[in-house]
Amino acid sequence: MMNKPTQAPVADGALKAEIARVRNLPAVAAALDLLARNLPPYLSYHAKSHTEDVLNEAVRFAVMDQLTQREVELLAIAAAFHDAGFTKTPIANESIGAELARRCLMQIGGYSPSEIALIEQMILDTALVELPNGPQQVPSTNLSRYLLDADLSNLGREDFFDKGELQRKELNLDEEHFRKRSLQLLSAHRWFTDAARALRQKKKQANLLLLKSMVSPAPDGPTLSFDRVGFLAKLPLLLNASLDSRKVIKASLNELKTRLGAEAATIFLFDHQDNSLCFWAMHGPRNESLERAKIAANKGCVGWVLEHQASLIVNDVASDSRFFPEVDQASGFTTRNLMCAPLTVRMADRIGAVEVLNKLPGDFSTEDLEFLEEFAGQISLAIENARLHESVRDHNRQLELLDQRKNELMSLIVRKFRLPMQLIGGSAAELEKSPLADPALRERMQRDIQDGVDRLSLLIAGIRSLSITSDEFLSANRSETAVAPLVEGVVRTFQRRARDRGVSLEQAVATDASTVYGDEELLTLALSHLVSNALDNTPSGGRIQLKAYRNGELICFEVHDTGIGISLEHQALIFERFYRLTRTETGGTTEPEAGHGLGLPTVQAILRAHGSKCSVSSSPGKGSTFSFALASDRLS
Repeated sequence: MMNKPTQAPVADGALKAEIARVRNLPAVAAALDLLARNLPPYLSYHAKSHTEDVLNEAVRFAVMDQLTQREVELLAIAAAFHDAGFTKTPIANESIGAELARRCLMQIGGYSPSEIALIEQMILDTALVELPNGPQQVPSTNLSRYLLDADLSNLGREDFFDKGELQRKELNLDEEHFRKRSLQLLSAHRWFTDAARALRQKKKQANLLLLKSMVSPAPDGPTLSFDRVGFLAKLPLLLNASLDSRKVIKASLNELKTRLGAEAATIFLFDHQDNSLCFWAMHGPRNESLERAKIAANKGCVGWVLEHQASLIVNDVASDSRFFPEVDQASGFTTRNLMCAPLTVRMADRIGAVEVLNKLPGDFSTEDLEFLEEFAGQISLAIENARLHESVRDHNRQLELLDQRKNELMSLIVRKFRLPMQLIGGSAAELEKSPLADPALRERMQRDIQDGVDRLSLLIAGIRSLSITSDEFLSANRSETAVAPLVEGVVRTFQRRARDRGVSLEQAVATDASTVYGDEELLTLALSHLVSNALDNTPSGGRIQLKAYRNGELICFEVHDTGIGISLEHQALIFERFYRLTRTETGGTTEPEAGHGLGLPTVQAILRAHGSKCSVSSSPGKGSTFSFALASDRLS
């Protein structure tokens, strides 16, 4: 994709026609409909109108720079989804928007894996990055440059201050603080495309000059005391004084509390998995009752700081609606005033916040807040390094375990091939020596040959599974597929095996679950692996049910068993290649399972190609339920 020389602005009629064309793209229409239905009403700036504005500007810049029609379409889809994450959460919403775009495009079809990855990256690039000279957006692809220029196009337009006021109200910031943040953004900003420079640079310079005249000048000279500057200079030495990162971070937190004359201090870490804030490190009278506890990420002043990535002073919590009193009620601690600053590292990754409570005596000052922000910048790196160390250590443990299971699999394959070959070979030898007049002999030989063939078929299926799980861009040949015959065929395949094991195998298909949009062959394989897995882990007298039902526009599939279950610590690993649970790991006491460790990873790979994924709900001794959902038709 090459940049082409910028031409004169396109005629209004032609531009309107191109905007109308891309707005009728199924993915763009779906995104705008999602925003209209699900955006929270408090979003005065990040409303649907902002996305429409970004879409229009992105198309305008792309047409002026003569991008291809396909490039304009991909750019328009990214623009339509770039704020879609706000329908779920205002925190780390870019990754959610990228995931929503990927799912939509997988369901619609017609887009290559590389095009989908490009759209996801464009959306991720809209995140502001905290750089030394101020917050900026950083493009990582050529098309991202057009989306980023469109996203911040109002910096160079007549409506700059009107849009800024909407954003200030949305963030709930005072005017002086917001103007300083806006000035920092505007000063650091640069256009990435020829079209944006031609259309927006002159007005951006005028807006910058006007904004500078509205912002109070910063005081001359340093604002921090000598003692505080000295502490910040020595802080890196303190943080590297021990391999026990948690211990030295808690010690640093105590030093911070002492120098601020505060009663308590807390470090919160943001958990992306459940969108919560964990009390990770504490110093003060309430630490024993709350350490490791969690609150929702949108609660309290700390939730506000995490959401808006802005520091905060509240010198009278009783008069501030953002304060979350339930924490005090749970701990018996009484908060009078507080300060809070975000913890941010690399490319504006949000890792949490640091909060200081109850200045003794008096109120927190702006110098206190500046000191806290400097502390937060250094402690963020220490926390991230500690978490990376833990992550590498845990990853190495998993690699060791998976490597062990891989070696076990290789030995298992050798043993598995030997037995069916012996069965078939032995029967063939008997055929040479013995006539087939004896019905009993004939029946036994037929059974042995069939058993050998079945075993070889399972091994071939395992090899097929290995190829599927190794295919990063597995393609699903999707079409409307009847659900009932799909389920019936899988159940019929496993009925004899279920009877031999003394297990009841049932099916239940709701009448309104008529068709699913998917690859019939791959879905049959996925369901077969789930049923086979249930049979392997359900003892005699147990029950397995394969069911399908409709939930809105989705068809849901579930395989439920009354087997031995899976402990929580191993549920995250069962979808890894070559990982095989032992009975001990699932809660039982028998020897390791004889599976190849590819069934569940194959299921996940197949569903990923369908824009879905498999989930598990299980408890040791109480059985397991594996479930997934797919679109009921092409346009769902």
